[in-house]
Amino acid sequence: MEGRGARTWDVFLSYSRGDAHRTAPLRDRLLASGLEVFVDEVTVAGFAGISDSIRSGLARSKALLACYSAAYPTRQACQWELTAAYLAGLAEGDPRRRVMVVNPEPGTGHIHPVELRDAKHWALPAGAAGLDALVADVRAHVAALEGTIGATEAAPARWFPGPAPSPAPAFTGRLPRLWQVHSCLHQHDAPLTTGHSAPRPVQVRGMAGIGKTLLAQEYATRFAAAYPGGIHWLSRDAGAEPHGTGSAYGPYEGGLRALAAAHGLPGEGGAEDVAARLRDRFAAAGEPFLWVVDDLPDRLTAQQVARLCAPHPLGRTLLTTRSRRYDTLATPVDLEPLPPGEAYALLTHAAAPASPEERAAADALCAAVAGHPLALDLLSSAAADGYTTLLDRFHTPGRSLLDALGRDRVLPTGYPAAVTAALVRDVREAGPSAMDALRLAAAFAPTPLTRDDAVRALSPGSATPDVVAARRLDAGIAVLRGRGLLASAGTRAWSVHPLTVHAWLRHDPEPGRAEQLRHAVIRVLRTAHGTTLGGVAARPGTAGTSSTREPRMKPHTPAPPAGAPGELERMAAFDLQVELATRIGVQELAPGTGSLREALGSLHAMFEFTRSTLRQYSINLAGGPPPEGARTIYAIADDLLNRTLRPFTSTWHPRLAAHEALRPEGTSPVAHEEAWAEAPAMRAALTELRTPLLRIVGELAVISGADFGLSAAGSQPA
Repeated sequence: MEGRGARTWDVFLSYSRGDAHRTAPLRDRLLASGLEVFVDEVTVAGFAGISDSIRSGLARSKALLACYSAAYPTRQACQWELTAAYLAGLAEGDPRRRVMVVNPEPGTGHIHPVELRDAKHWALPAGAAGLDALVADVRAHVAALEGTIGATEAAPARWFPGPAPSPAPAFTGRLPRLWQVHSCLHQHDAPLTTGHSAPRPVQVRGMAGIGKTLLAQEYATRFAAAYPGGIHWLSRDAGAEPHGTGSAYGPYEGGLRALAAAHGLPGEGGAEDVAARLRDRFAAAGEPFLWVVDDLPDRLTAQQVARLCAPHPLGRTLLTTRSRRYDTLATPVDLEPLPPGEAYALLTHAAAPASPEERAAADALCAAVAGHPLALDLLSSAAADGYTTLLDRFHTPGRSLLDALGRDRVLPTGYPAAVTAALVRDVREAGPSAMDALRLAAAFAPTPLTRDDAVRALSPGSATPDVVAARRLDAGIAVLRGRGLLASAGTRAWSVHPLTVHAWLRHDPEPGRAEQLRHAVIRVLRTAHGTTLGGVAARPGTAGTSSTREPRMKPHTPAPPAGAPGELERMAAFDLQVELATRIGVQELAPGTGSLREALGSLHAMFEFTRSTLRQYSINLAGGPPPEGARTIYAIADDLLNRTLRPFTSTWHPRLAAHEALRPEGTSPVAHEEAWAEAPAMRAALTELRTPLLRIVGELAVISGADFGLSAAGSQPA
């Protein structure tokens, strides 16, 4: 490649080295055509960086021709070349101006950004005639270009408010994700290819420290030319409740007012007033802008998420979040841990291991943090101590080595110095069931947590039946999965990241409970899979026996006060409450709508549902009358079935059935029902039934503790 620096090239041919055999005919045809073609024949290793010859060749080329195979996005050099050419065109007003694509694959889903799927996009020709036509098209395209890729400097990003966040000095391994973010934000720019005609928010999601904020910063910096209206960055205020849902704008109000001030707008009034002023400013400017909401909390409603998105259609909204509950609201871009090769390169980039033992220790550290970028970056900062020493320090009980290293560094994205506490910040507020589920997952790690094994571990130490233990476990797992702390590992099985286990062991508020559950897990594994440590080995899935008697764990949930409903009663009340609140009778049947037969059937089904619920939770409906004045589950169920529903169904079922028996042939059931003389009276009776049913829903809410917004006054749900 020596001596090429002063030349100007018509085409820079970019391809994965693994595709050299497929690219060779096109390369030869281009060279034979008289075009000046830069062809890099040197393989660039994933972390070796981009050579000066490639940088110079691309800068002096008019356009890049990418042989975009399925392997192309996995090559760092290819992605760097494509990004540089794309951004050069973007700064000129057309991101496709400096990029041409040849696709050797049958489909186009691997091509990012989406604009390249249907513009200047050729299928790789197989014959001479097709190759000649492609070369002629390339020649025509570059003939219309002035200057070269390197001659165009991208304008710096306009950050509101103040200067841009400081990205990491080196950004490796995530370039394909940058393209994915850009493609998702601009799907509507290629509606025939993507099927999207309107912009949609995009969410970068993943566990704490995985690089979500850094990716958003890098995207905003690199693709600033696409957003002449500026980069608008909203972060939660320091000290804000991470999952408060009272006000969607609440944790972000300070940032919203700062954005308004950066545009010279007044910041007084409520957050919605400030957003309205910004919306008017964006409309007047008429320029696309990027709207980033960093660290979106879990469990916001659709309306609350919508209020946090860009306040004008010219904005493209990019969210970062740990939550996995927003799939229907924003297109997800998942950030996973780095693969082993990239993890090892990141860990050892500052200091190479000096011996086989050191290399083995470095591998063990990569496995211990399972490709977590923040942890690898912190550990690499102490590589001078040696990887064997680092491995020992990482596994030393007590304060985490990551916290010690984080305290001494200013992390590029403002990540808290208390690294491990930030990793598990969402667990405590998730509640006792979620904490127990995480303790069990940590005890089973590195093997997946299965529901059956977890229930067997919980049941011996609980004062409640298995059904209650299972319900608690399911609730805890659902919360952890929603907050990105557990990942699916098959049917009814879940895995936890090793770094989450590392952090939770240091921040569990009840280490005694964790130790109890660890013992329970050992018993489950021993009895389920057999052991030689005394006793009789059991078949998988059976209880087995053992000569060693283990002490039973104390119940985790304290006994309720005298007269208070127990766990079984609360669960039974909740199930009845949910079912009843959705029935016609509680949900009003508007005049002229619905079917009276369906309404009657819906109410009649409550008989069997109530009986089966009481049986499931061992509550005996036939156990005699309740104590006088006591509103127990038994008393409420008796009131519901025998004093409220039965008089209604026994009155109206035979009357409606008699009318239905007279339906003439050719008349629809609905039309025949509407012609019934007693239909208005039955509808009136249904309306009157709402009052006692709403009262019963309210009584169930007192026991279950769940309020669905239904009042005994007969109002509609809030």
